[in-house]
Amino acid sequence: MVWRKLRSWFLQEIPICPKWLTLIFCVRTYEERSAVEHQRVVRESESLGERLFRLRDFTPIPLLILLLIFEKPTVATVTVGCCLVFFGELIRLYSVSFIGGVSRTRSGSLGGQLVVDGPFRWVRNPLYVGNFFIALGIAVFAGVLWLIALSLILFVFQYASIVKYEESLLLEKFGSEYEAYKTRVPAWLPKRFPSLKDLDWPESFAPALRSEKRTLTAIAIVLFLLVLLTPSRH
Repeated sequence: MVWRKLRSWFLQEIPICPKWLTLIFCVRTYEERSAVEHQRVVRESESLGERLFRLRDFTPIPLLILLLIFEKPTVATVTVGCCLVFFGELIRLYSVSFIGGVSRTRSGSLGGQLVVDGPFRWVRNPLYVGNFFIALGIAVFAGVLWLIALSLILFVFQYASIVKYEESLLLEKFGSEYEAYKTRVPAWLPKRFPSLKDLDWPESFAPALRSEKRTLTAIAIVLFLLVLLTPSRH
């Protein structure tokens, strides 16, 4: 606003203003507008991420309905799909054994300290990596190529927004500690894949299994419905 007033004053009071001076004011005005626009886009993205974060258990429902309607499973797709789902849930169990009950919240709670052990040593979002394999496995189970592609597109859209929202909260709470962690650890793919001897192990998986009871139940129900509804179309 100040720069706009100064620019207007120069143009009115000094009719023969050098072109370079006018250019400076134009550039400054453009930078101000760009910064405001960037902040607006960031706020909208974080707002979308927050909504998707709170609704993340319900957003897959329309896609699951499509899977149940159009599924054409074969022995190969069922086998590969189940293996992917199993692998994804193993990643989730391993992650929850370190992050604890925070993974079950819908309020954006971050816990008392930044978790950097276990799978969080290798990627920043191991729970969502697990979700990726579960979603992919269910889509592969159904055996329809366009549904697999749609599942991947929707997953990337949803979790890119959620991660941006969560990282803004983590940065606000943990500051430079999270900045250093973010610089050191990639979001999705580890810099190198660890061997078993490189992995940290929890004292017990029992709390994680209790925490994951709802997820395991949901997976079992979805797979049961996919199997149950298959014969009616063959």
